[in-house]
Amino acid sequence: MNYRMAWLALFALLMDSASAVERRPGAVKTSDGMEFKGDVWFNNAEAKVYEGEDAADGRYLKVNQSEIASIVFSIKKSSMEKPWRFPNPGSDLKEYLPGEYPVVELKSVTTLKSGQIVKGHLAACPVYIRAQSRENPMDFDNKKFFLRYQYKGEVGQTMKDIAYVSSIVFDDGSKITGSVTSGKILGTVVALGAPEQCAAYGIKRGRAFEGTVDAAKGTFKIENLPDDVYDVSVLTDKGIYVGMSDMGPTPAEEARPIEAGDLENIDKHCKTIRDFFDEIRALAVKGDRSFAKVLVFQARNKEMYDEEGLKGKKVNRLDIWNWHMRQTEWVINTSARNNLFRYMEPAGGVRREIRLIQKFGAIPVTLETKELKLEPADANVPALVNK
Repeated sequence: MNYRMAWLALFALLMDSASAVERRPGAVKTSDGMEFKGDVWFNNAEAKVYEGEDAADGRYLKVNQSEIASIVFSIKKSSMEKPWRFPNPGSDLKEYLPGEYPVVELKSVTTLKSGQIVKGHLAACPVYIRAQSRENPMDFDNKKFFLRYQYKGEVGQTMKDIAYVSSIVFDDGSKITGSVTSGKILGTVVALGAPEQCAAYGIKRGRAFEGTVDAAKGTFKIENLPDDVYDVSVLTDKGIYVGMSDMGPTPAEEARPIEAGDLENIDKHCKTIRDFFDEIRALAVKGDRSFAKVLVFQARNKEMYDEEGLKGKKVNRLDIWNWHMRQTEWVINTSARNNLFRYMEPAGGVRREIRLIQKFGAIPVTLETKELKLEPADANVPALVNK
């Protein structure tokens, strides 16, 4: 063996060893009933989940495969489409051709080992599995599946001809290390409007969890919560009530207190962010300089492509973003924009007032049910300036 061949063999061995470290036992199932078990991995040992339903309501969240327990895919939308072309260069007129082809769009639910759940869809990426060979049990086969948000068939095919990965389960789904996700927060809104949305922000995990409401009964609930301490928020048709505590994950001896002027400095940074939303305001900051929780309001004031569909309304969003101060400069934490509410309001109308509700902050939840009540006396605090 010459030096070149020896070097190539050594390089291949090193690459295989590096990849093996990133592999995890798991199973890949496809929509046509196939199942493969073996070592599973992604490129760069990570997946990107678009958390949200559309461009106005989401963000990409990088998740290391070591954190993933399972990913389940299901059909979000499917249709039979007609092929078409532009018969004349520069023309917007389409010419439809004979036949039809199937189109399938997928959504996904990613469960992390911590017990957290991320809903949205995966960015296009390959997933690999090293499975035992069916022809030679003493050998292995490497299989590659390409995960897509949308699958298109060929003209003449039907929906049955579209095959996609339906689930990826690591470690048989048995190594979820977080506590059992059976904590629950129930609440009632009294004389402060009909609830429309609710959310709980887990302080230790730095993650927001969406709940459900019953507007007629004036109640809300947030279920399947992992052990954590939560700041709870409720949006009604009359106002927005946000629990924001000073509690954070920083040990007390390492905490650097928030100082006067910090909110203004963070707000200046927010205004430099170029996003779908053209108005971004930092309304409140809690925690400490090592891990600050910032309440951020966003609005889309510019015209959108579907202005007619909005029916005279504008898109707003309220988040909790996590920031930290390096030495003298505030920096937003990577992938740390947690959406509380995305909601609509009349264009040019009066915005719903946002108030901080002290008793809705720092609610500990383990395997129990916490019951909260939002009453007029709780909202007897100044509204955050948001005009």
